[in-house]
Amino acid sequence: MRFFLILFFISFLEANHLSNSSSEYLREHANNPIDWYPWSNEAFLKAKKENKLIFLSIGYSTCHWCHVMKRESFENEKIASILNRYYVSIKVDKEEMPHIDSKYQSALIKIRKIRNGWPLSVILTPNREILYIATYIPPHKAYGIEGLDTLLIRLAKLYKNNPKRAEKIIKANRKLLSKKEEKIIPDTAIEKAFIEKMSKRFDEIYKGFDLRPKYPLASHLSLLFDIYLLTKDKRAKEICFQTLKAMAKGGIYDQIEGGFFRYSTHPDWIIPHFEKMLYTQAKLIPLYTKAYLFTNNPLYKKVVIETVKESIKRFQKDNLFYSASSAESQGMEGGYFVYKFNEVFKALKKNGFNEKEIKDITQFLDITPVGNFKDGYSNPQTNTNLKKPKRLKEALDILKKIRENREYPFIDKKIITSWNAMMIKALFKASLIDSNFKNIAFKSLEKLIETIYKKDTLYHQFVKGYPLSIKAYFEDYAFLIDALIEAYENSYKKRYLSFAKKLAKEAIKKFYDKNENEWYLDFGEIRAKSVYQDRYYPAPLSIFLNDLLTIANLSYDREMQEESKNLIKKQKNKILSNLTASPTALKALLRVKYEDIVIKSNRENIFKNKIKIAKIKYPFILTNTQNTNLFIACRTNTCFAFDKNLSKIIKSIEN
Repeated sequence: MRFFLILFFISFLEANHLSNSSSEYLREHANNPIDWYPWSNEAFLKAKKENKLIFLSIGYSTCHWCHVMKRESFENEKIASILNRYYVSIKVDKEEMPHIDSKYQSALIKIRKIRNGWPLSVILTPNREILYIATYIPPHKAYGIEGLDTLLIRLAKLYKNNPKRAEKIIKANRKLLSKKEEKIIPDTAIEKAFIEKMSKRFDEIYKGFDLRPKYPLASHLSLLFDIYLLTKDKRAKEICFQTLKAMAKGGIYDQIEGGFFRYSTHPDWIIPHFEKMLYTQAKLIPLYTKAYLFTNNPLYKKVVIETVKESIKRFQKDNLFYSASSAESQGMEGGYFVYKFNEVFKALKKNGFNEKEIKDITQFLDITPVGNFKDGYSNPQTNTNLKKPKRLKEALDILKKIRENREYPFIDKKIITSWNAMMIKALFKASLIDSNFKNIAFKSLEKLIETIYKKDTLYHQFVKGYPLSIKAYFEDYAFLIDALIEAYENSYKKRYLSFAKKLAKEAIKKFYDKNENEWYLDFGEIRAKSVYQDRYYPAPLSIFLNDLLTIANLSYDREMQEESKNLIKKQKNKILSNLTASPTALKALLRVKYEDIVIKSNRENIFKNKIKIAKIKYPFILTNTQNTNLFIACRTNTCFAFDKNLSKIIKSIEN
């Protein structure tokens, strides 16, 4: 019997179709006893030919719960045999195919009314209609969730034996997918409505939004601050800065080495999900930079510098950035990052700290004998009710040394175009605090273009040892254009703006359907619609509309100005239909309403006053060069202030 089980297991190892994939995530599943296919015509033709349901599993290599589901279910021979008998199983790396992930994450929210996430599990008909959709599913019934062992058989039998009932479920799901939800708000009330809605979501006790899980929501915080600058609404300012402070002092921020974890599992920010995503750092660095410029709070400066340095240390290689690091290390989630009280006590004692100093430091960092995480472990956070200990910096260095003897979590080494572009823009922004970051940004941008732009073709990702094969999606165009614009405003080299303009025109041709007035994330057979909802980073379409406005205003292209405004106005109802989910798109609407202001002078004047200009209390400021010693402030169609004294120009703008 044992011999036959071994043969059974080996036969499926040989049948798995993932081993040659460039995706680390897919290769992790190459030795599962499941007959996995990548997303491919071969898989869909097989499902149709055999009239089998499709089990679609979407995740990524640094996802903790993806690893859990792999161990519990995808390495489970009983569940594998069910999948192999009744289903065609497909694995998708959401970082490699973000358009597919976006399509089904949107479906999850509409059908199940739950927060999206990974792993994403979808059961489809051979025609790719949704029969069932969920995130993590346990192998057996647990947490009030039906297990895969019964769910898979139940749905397979339903599809085969009761097609009318199956069709009824499919039709109900189809109806939910087409349903429009929020009421449209007049654009005159955008600012007030956004503040009111975010105030309702605001956690007055621990700060941030919603309860659990609690995400940083950088785009929302950024828009709140912009609205404060436009309207002087103190509530918007309070929500923004109280949240930034709470995150910077909480466990979602790595107090020992710097950098942000992906989200907090509880309302109090203490225990995070320990993944570090490149995009999380890239979106929070500019926000904390902006916060520092307007407050001079050293906490915000510290966060920016530490986060940039940690991102470079962990993720940068040959001027490019890897995508993410896993939550797991040493066989447990957070294993690299958390501490036992006794190990900290002994290490500090060994380095000359007395018991009073150790008590002050461990209490300040919330490292306790009981622990704030699990099994007596503590995740360091800053106790805001206690005075900062005198030898804290020395103690933090000792805690760093403890980590040196641990294995850092797995890092996914794929180079994603859009995420690298986000990080490059973040480095340019951070250079307002440390000018050295600007040179790093330029080197990274040049290397990125050299790597992923070949023969007039932009690609989505680069994985060492594999050829460029996946052409760029909408998000790659949008974020790379954004980085090129930032490079232009930090150099005034026309080639950056010209390249941005070229890519923008290309993106419109590829991803915009004029007849349907719809934007798409890809130009292939999926045709996943691009939406305005910001998820873990801004929606590509929202970034792109902001890109178009910026390019038009920096290049003084009147035709493009009108075209970009009209494109934004055409999308107004869609943007306003889901107000709190679309802050980056709302910013584009507000820019049309209030107008950008371009400050011009000679290069020397602009560069000398970069920080002063960045502190202007108006959110929509661009800079450009002109051969004059004057400072000139211009709106879209007219220049309204001229002076040698920049302070007078700023006063005119703020008034």
